[in-house]
Amino acid sequence: MLRPKIAIVGVGNCASVLVQGLEYYSRHTDGLWHPVVGGFRVRDIEISAAFDIDKRKVGLDLAEAIFASPNVAQKFVKVSKKNLDVRPGIAMGDRPPHLANESIEHVKPSEFVRELENSGSNIVVNLSSSGTDRSTKAYADSALKAGCSFINCTPTSLIKSRRLVSAYSSSKLVIAGDDLMSQFGGTVFHKGLVNLMVKRGVKLTKSYQLDVGGGTETYNTIDEKIKMVKRDMKTSSVAAEVPYRFETVAGTTDYVDYMGNNRTSYFWIEGTMFLGSRVTVDVYLRTSDGANAGNILLDVIRAVCSSQNSGSYGAEQAICSYGFKSPPAKISFENGYAMFYEKYVK
Repeated sequence: MLRPKIAIVGVGNCASVLVQGLEYYSRHTDGLWHPVVGGFRVRDIEISAAFDIDKRKVGLDLAEAIFASPNVAQKFVKVSKKNLDVRPGIAMGDRPPHLANESIEHVKPSEFVRELENSGSNIVVNLSSSGTDRSTKAYADSALKAGCSFINCTPTSLIKSRRLVSAYSSSKLVIAGDDLMSQFGGTVFHKGLVNLMVKRGVKLTKSYQLDVGGGTETYNTIDEKIKMVKRDMKTSSVAAEVPYRFETVAGTTDYVDYMGNNRTSYFWIEGTMFLGSRVTVDVYLRTSDGANAGNILLDVIRAVCSSQNSGSYGAEQAICSYGFKSPPAKISFENGYAMFYEKYVK
């Protein structure tokens, strides 16, 4: 039986919190959503490799790299030295905005495949920057060649590719994505609000979600092209909660450097009820980006390994609909969680 041995691609803020979470939850359970997923505890997850193209991180021990500039994720726990240096990743000419003026170090996909094979990894966790579509696709193809399952936390569209999903399935591997959804972030909060209103008989007419934050992910997302891709995914995810068409928009509006790895999301929702009376929701949510991804990442990693062990390959719907904004089929977050819980937690 396989145990999860992960290769992290992109040693940014989410990777920082993931590594800290693995350290802490090998001994504790407070704050951990699901102590056991697919038969695995958090201590069963092993980090076997880490990759990045930022020269400020390449060559550093992973325990040091997760706190290196430009990372701004909070230091929650002391992380022991990993004796695992960050290796150069793949760059296919789509350098993220936050590295536009920085030195990078990268390798060819063939060399990345060799590194993966030598590391003994069986799952690649892609936490690279939004907007690096060509590089993400190269990572997915390389992971396939190395015999690794693939978790795509970026908004690059992979799950909709029949060729890629079929190739993973034929190789008896799992691919999960696209675009990681936080445990209690703006998208799922927005989905939950409109879902509740629909169930209480409110006829929704309009809604919006405006996100403001710091950190490199938000900085990259204010690039107009990346912003529109993320906006389309978030908007489509929210719309999936409502059984009829209504006007809705969800996306990042600005970057504020001193916010660090924190985010504030503003929501405005309008609908009508009895005799056409109006109801309006106007609220905001403040969260920490990296920490918001921690529980979901730990759950998805364990579920992917469990799925592969049980012979369920390709784009496993229960995993994708639970952990991502753009799964293979659009279903409500409640149904997605129910599927995941029944298969991997119960």
